[in-house]
Amino acid sequence: MDKKIIFLICVIGIIALLAISATSAEKSDVDTSDWVNITVYNTNFQIPPEFGGGSDSGGNYVKTNVFTFGLVALEDDKSLRNNYGYESTLDELYDVEEMEIDGHHAVAYYSHRSICNHDVTYLYFESNKTFYALSYDGNDVNDTMKKIVSYSPKSNFTKEKFDDKLNQMQDDYIEEQSEYAESYAYDQGYRNGYSQGTMNSRHNDLFGYYLFYRLGRRSR
Repeated sequence: MDKKIIFLICVIGIIALLAISATSAEKSDVDTSDWVNITVYNTNFQIPPEFGGGSDSGGNYVKTNVFTFGLVALEDDKSLRNNYGYESTLDELYDVEEMEIDGHHAVAYYSHRSICNHDVTYLYFESNKTFYALSYDGNDVNDTMKKIVSYSPKSNFTKEKFDDKLNQMQDDYIEEQSEYAESYAYDQGYRNGYSQGTMNSRHNDLFGYYLFYRLGRRSR
């Protein structure tokens, strides 16, 4: 056999071995051999042992509190609207990131929470036609958190349907809060004898609030 061909075969073999080694190293970055099994709303998950031993009520799992570690099922529009709507319009929010995690569409919201004085990440994803909120103490979506998501059944929604659903829930939440605030303001105005001019000013403020958060809607 020609020496050049032999050399070429050897080079290709070395490259293949390096690629296999790199892939193996990537897969072993997160050791899941001692991970704990939990079930949240009839879906099985695996989590690191340091988050084990939390409280489990079937529809959610919490270790200490949701700002430390929580995995909550948002099984209907009401729970999804209230949870996602609140987190996506929070005034302590400082960044948003969309991503794909092993067949799951996901979006992460990063905020610094004064209530616990540390950064908190809320990672929303859909699995088995149910939306979940994975929340924890941290300011990124690292390999460990991605692995938690990847263990669940893959998304049943298209990216377009996923985005549309969350945008609609955000819109509904903003509208609900705006109507509540306006109703409360008028009620307080009536009780305290505020002028109609004050009420009109309050109405304009609420309209501005609505437009401000509309700018934060997720886009496709």
